Amino acid sequence: MDLEFDTRNEQFRREVSAWLDENAPAGRLSPPATAEGLRQHLAWERRLFEAGYAAPGWPRRFGGLGLDLWGETVFDEEYVRRRLPERLNKMALIHGARTVLVHGTEEQQRNWLPGVLDCSDIWCQGFSEPDAGSDLASLRTTGRLDGDEIVLNGQKTWTSNGAIATHMYALVRTDPAAPKHHGISFLVFDLRTPGVEIRPMRQLHGHSGFAEVFFTDVRVPLTSVVGELNDGWRVAQTALRLERGSARGSHTRLVAALDALTEAAARAGADRGLRERVGSLRAWVFAYVRATYALIDTVDRGGDDGVVASVNKLGLSEIQTAIHDLWLEVLGDEAELVDELGPDGELLGLRRDYWHSRAQEIFAGSSEIQRNIIAERGLGLPREVSR
Repeated sequence: MDLEFDTRNEQFRREVSAWLDENAPAGRLSPPATAEGLRQHLAWERRLFEAGYAAPGWPRRFGGLGLDLWGETVFDEEYVRRRLPERLNKMALIHGARTVLVHGTEEQQRNWLPGVLDCSDIWCQGFSEPDAGSDLASLRTTGRLDGDEIVLNGQKTWTSNGAIATHMYALVRTDPAAPKHHGISFLVFDLRTPGVEIRPMRQLHGHSGFAEVFFTDVRVPLTSVVGELNDGWRVAQTALRLERGSARGSHTRLVAALDALTEAAARAGADRGLRERVGSLRAWVFAYVRATYALIDTVDRGGDDGVVASVNKLGLSEIQTAIHDLWLEVLGDEAELVDELGPDGELLGLRRDYWHSRAQEIFAGSSEIQRNIIAERGLGLPREVSR
C-alpha cells in the first residue's frame, strides 16, 4: 500500500493551486440562505464549473475530469486549505448524485446530473424525519402507488439547504406492510411540484441553514425511483457510505484546526501538561490522516470500504470535538468575546466550528450508530436489543 501522492497528482496540485490562487473570492461570501449570499455562491460555482473544477471526480461525459480518488483528494485538500466557500451543491456532489451514478439509469443520469454540475439545480437530502433521525428505517413519509405516479405524504426535517434547494433525494415508505428495512424507495424529485411546502428553520445565528419540508399529495413520476421500487434501503447504503467515507477535505480541516490550537497554546504560554495534551491530539490527527489515505487507497483499488468508513467517521467526530474543547479551554474568557466582524469574524468562526463539532457527532449517522455498525457488521457481535 502506497499512501503518497504520485508525480501526476502533484502536478495536478500545482495546477489547481495556481488556479485557486488567481480565481478564489477575495473575501468571505454571505450565507447562501440570504439573497445576496446565494447570488455570490452561484457566481463562484459558475466560475468553478467553467474551469472544469465543479466535480473533478465525475466522469468526463458528465462534465467532470474523470479523476481517481487521489486526484479528487488533491483538489479537496487545496480547496479546504484556503478556507474557500462550502460547496453549494455538496449534498449532490458528495453523495446524492454519486448514488445516481451508481444505481441510476442512463436516462436519469442524463436528466439530472448536468443541472447539479452547473448549479442550475440544487439538491438536498430528505432522510431525517421528526421520529426517524438516527433510526433512519423508522421513517413514516409514505409513497402510495397510483398508476405511473407515486403520491407522497409526510414530513422531512433538519433538511440542510432545504430553503434554497430545487430538488430532493429522499427515502419514502412505498410498501407499509413490509418489514422495517424493506418497502422503502429512493426518489429524486423536483421540490417545485404542487403539494410541497418548505418552511425555513431560523437558527441562533439568524440564518436558515435548515428547513422542514412537508408533502401533501405530491405526485412524482415512477421514473423518479432510483434502483428498484421498494429497494431504497440498499440504494441508500451507497449514499450513506459516501457521506461517511473518504475525507472530502475533512483531514485537511482537522490539521488546520490543530495548527491553530497549537499557536493559541503557545501564545498562552503552554506548560508541560498542555503541550502533552496538544501532542496527543497531534498523534491522533496524524493517525486519522493516514487512515484516510488508506481508505482512499482501498476504494481506489476497487476494494470494499466495509466498516472502515464508520471507523473513520467516528474518529473524525471524536478528534474534532477534543480539539475544539481544548481550544476553548486555552482561550478561556477570550472565547466568549464577540468580534465586531459579526458572523464571519474569526472568533465566531471558532465558536461556529466548536458547535459544528457537536453536530458532527449526530449528522451522517450518530456516533452511537457508527459504534453499532462497527460492532455488528465489523466484529460480528449480537445486534443491539430493541427497547
